[in-house]
Amino acid sequence: MEVDGGYLSADDGCRTPKRSGFRVPMKCPAAPKKKTVKSKQKMPPASGYFQSPDIEIFFAMACRRGACA
Repeated sequence: MEVDGGYLSADDGCRTPKRSGFRVPMKCPAAPKKKTVKSKQKMPPASGYFQSPDIEIFFAMACRRGACA
């Protein structure tokens, strides 16, 4: 590399790499895919669900008052 008057000469020896490891691929790689989300199913409680004996009465009274449409 020679410097002529503060400028680099054209014969500085720079070349484009020719080996296959440095070449730009002709086809772009595929876009990354999102991983599938696997939902966890919750198991029912071992002791069972809470059963309130008054819950049916509560909803029956609410419907009679006109709250249920």
